[in-house]
Amino acid sequence: MTTTLSQEKRVSGHGVSQWALAWRRLKKNRVALAGLAVVGLFALFAAFDGWPFVLTRNDHGLFAIYPPECIPPACAGGSLSTNAPPSTSHPFGTDSYGYDVYSEIVYGTRAAFVIGLGATGFALAIAVSIGLAAGYFGGWLDNLLMRLTEVFLVIPFFLLLLVFLQIIIKFSPSATGGLWLVVFIIGAFSWPGAARIIRGEVLRVREFEYIAASRQIGASANRILFRHLFPNVLHIIIVLATLQIAASVLTEAAVSFLGFGAPNSYTWGQLMNIAASYRRDTGPGWRIGIRQNSNGPINNENCSHAWKDCRRNDGIPGERSTRTDRSRNEADKRQGDRVYPSRSDDHP
Repeated sequence: MTTTLSQEKRVSGHGVSQWALAWRRLKKNRVALAGLAVVGLFALFAAFDGWPFVLTRNDHGLFAIYPPECIPPACAGGSLSTNAPPSTSHPFGTDSYGYDVYSEIVYGTRAAFVIGLGATGFALAIAVSIGLAAGYFGGWLDNLLMRLTEVFLVIPFFLLLLVFLQIIIKFSPSATGGLWLVVFIIGAFSWPGAARIIRGEVLRVREFEYIAASRQIGASANRILFRHLFPNVLHIIIVLATLQIAASVLTEAAVSFLGFGAPNSYTWGQLMNIAASYRRDTGPGWRIGIRQNSNGPINNENCSHAWKDCRRNDGIPGERSTRTDRSRNEADKRQGDRVYPSRSDDHP
């Protein structure tokens, strides 16, 4: 016999938090759990194959086979082998310089997390601030912030990113910190779409009765914004974060693949740039695909509970709106069964 949520509350003696409800829903979706497991595996790669586990050029992490930038026989014995096929000593083969592709991919996982989480955190911090302020206060502040958002929407930030990186490489080829510049530029120009979505949700939530009651009892604007409005738009922010993480990693990979990557940094895009001249080095490409597609099931789980019409809008891959197809087929059938009068009937 199943128990309702109110019965569970009475038995436990306290209410169920929103995070507990979200985890309960997530556990029922096996595809989302599989995607979460893949993301967790890459998180282990990033955590145990960098500092403090790799302190010198002769150290390798828990999952990597060779140290960073290791070219046998100088660092690990054996013989130099360039463009070698996959083998027991090199699971993904070697590139044109003799580096082990698998080890370099593992070392690039940390850069992928830095780019994805850093750019997403920076972009959403701006988007949440602008969306909450514009949606709650309205008036001239709303007009000013939305016009500023529209200006950023038309700026081609991808070309701007290429220009900034090319300038750094030109004047300082061995400069460090280029990866953080990529994070800054991606985050600084990725917030407009999220800000407009958050603003629209705030416009809807601020009309609820408990918001009006909070104003009547004298609650400050900061309390209403961060105590009442922000928790009620958090589900939207989570969905936007999962989408932005994937977009940020793909943007950096595209920039590095074109040869404008940050110098002195391990990234999957730079490995793809090296592999472009030799078709056997396909490891970085499918590793990026698996990493980014693993966000999809988790995002679909969040999306299905954030917007109830997500399934109708093709929020779940592979799902189609049967209602739209059925109505279209019925319209086509009526159109085919209709009998149009001939010209001779109109003019006897």
